Amino acid sequence: APLPIAVTQRPLGLGEMRVGAHAAPLLLAAASLRPREVLMAGFESKAPIDGLERVAVLVTGSQQLLDSLPSTCRAVDASLSGVMYSLEGQRLEVIAEGARAPLDRLVDAVECVASDDESATCRAVWQAPTGGYEESFPLVLLRPMMRANLQLHGDVQTLDYYTRHLQVEAVFNRGLKLSSNRPGERKLEVTVTGSASRLKSFVRWCQRGPPLQRAERVQVKWEKVS
Repeated sequence: APLPIAVTQRPLGLGEMRVGAHAAPLLLAAASLRPREVLMAGFESKAPIDGLERVAVLVTGSQQLLDSLPSTCRAVDASLSGVMYSLEGQRLEVIAEGARAPLDRLVDAVECVASDDESATCRAVWQAPTGGYEESFPLVLLRPMMRANLQLHGDVQTLDYYTRHLQVEAVFNRGLKLSSNRPGERKLEVTVTGSASRLKSFVRWCQRGPPLQRAERVQVKWEKVS
């Protein structure tokens, strides 16, 4: 004869309830109806900028080719805004924002000029827009170590939010040296020093803004650090 099986039950703790086997399917069904948690972090929680797109074009080639590109980009369409970075290794990065049609014309113009140089390479990457660029398409000569002086303009709540995130974004996330000043409620001055690539990333963060916030205007002045 089979041996009897001893079943032991521990005492219920405070607030616990013993549920019979017949109730398990009901509990599983209820759990499946529970709304899932939506995780939103960083840029993903920010609404896109209506009608604005962004493209980054990296060109490598002769110095003669690179010297001709700034005037080419500025002549494409006055509605575009952006910046051009002169990088080491005979490279030029063009970052532009605007409507899709003039951006397509900009990419076509750069590729057309680059095609005259047999050694040139040209690569375009479409990215999420940030806003805050100048219409003059300034040319910035980037060196390994740089300093960026930024002025951010916006309402009090937005700049307060920026101020709370500066230390994390500049120092902890990117290893930059940071100093900031608030000369008025609607103006924030930030100076950051470090490697050019990390500074570019930080400037883009300032233009894009912390989650759910964006400055009305961001002005940037670059300096070479000796």
